[in-house]
Amino acid sequence: MNEISRNIQKEFYKVWSEKELLPNFEKWIYKSTELKDNLNPNSYYEFLSFNYKQENSHSELKKLIENQISQSEVEKWKITKDLLNAKNRTENYSKSIRNFYTLYCKGYDFMDNLAFNYGLALECPYSYYRIETFEKLSEKQKLTLIENCYPDIIGEIEKVLNWIENEKVVLIGKTNEFGKLEYIDNRTDLEKNNYKEINETVEKEKWWEFWK
Repeated sequence: MNEISRNIQKEFYKVWSEKELLPNFEKWIYKSTELKDNLNPNSYYEFLSFNYKQENSHSELKKLIENQISQSEVEKWKITKDLLNAKNRTENYSKSIRNFYTLYCKGYDFMDNLAFNYGLALECPYSYYRIETFEKLSEKQKLTLIENCYPDIIGEIEKVLNWIENEKVVLIGKTNEFGKLEYIDNRTDLEKNNYKEINETVEKEKWWEFWK
């Protein structure tokens, strides 16, 4: 697999995450010399010949894009999208909050605070309303649970984003023999136990601005 430039990854991510319209992406494909230089001829031809107007074109295009990047990068895209959805309250963000608990159960132990302090409250609301699932709640009850997450959830989200940025947590995109998602944990014991908060004194561009 060829090494793909950061600029191409950015363009791929925008359409993969549905932040870019397919017609705009199609125009970029046709005019991008950088793409031609970064991809092998067969892969480049796949993008040129892709039918951007076909039914389910976005889902098929996502598969095509995922063939050009590592499993680790795809996993990073997926979790980053959920984190930013919840942080910015966009794109059905309540589902992203609930997914934090699912990701923890699937093996991402580093999501523990987001899972138990926020995701579980939405996924299993019985202790609040004696109702078993989020879908069965009234709209008012859903909104109350969601609003209870803010603003505290934002700090926890940014903590995880920073772990990923600084490779304190390295997503692999594979499951182990027990079916659990694998990752490399480079955090210190203090970071794992939430005894330490890292505050940057110099303001710099957040790494996840790349994904916006």
